[in-house]
Amino acid sequence: MSFRQLYLAPYIFLSGRIPRSRFNWFLISLIAVFVVLFVFIEATLGHPQTLVLYPFLAWGVLALATQRLHDHGKSMAWLLLLLIPVLGPLWCFITLCCRAGSNGENQYGDDLLSRHADYLTVK
Repeated sequence: MSFRQLYLAPYIFLSGRIPRSRFNWFLISLIAVFVVLFVFIEATLGHPQTLVLYPFLAWGVLALATQRLHDHGKSMAWLLLLLIPVLGPLWCFITLCCRAGSNGENQYGDDLLSRHADYLTVK
């Protein structure tokens, strides 16, 4: 998945799975691009104009988190746990960034990590 697919295809964030390593790299790069643009816009145009960046950041994080939850076999509704003050963000961080996804196919698609597995290996 590229950044273009992330932002220009709205159906993508509602379907599919993303492995943990790809999620972490996309999240880090998304935040890095946000910070660079934020500093540039704030330095050139002023602080109020930086508000333009927040919807794009929210859309990207929502799309990535939804696909990562799909990798665990959970729906996007689990993001409502973020409303619980301390435990919600902690649970989301551990689930999205640290835990491995479910093995094999689930209702959201194939396991991307097992696609290139050798067909001769025995589980």
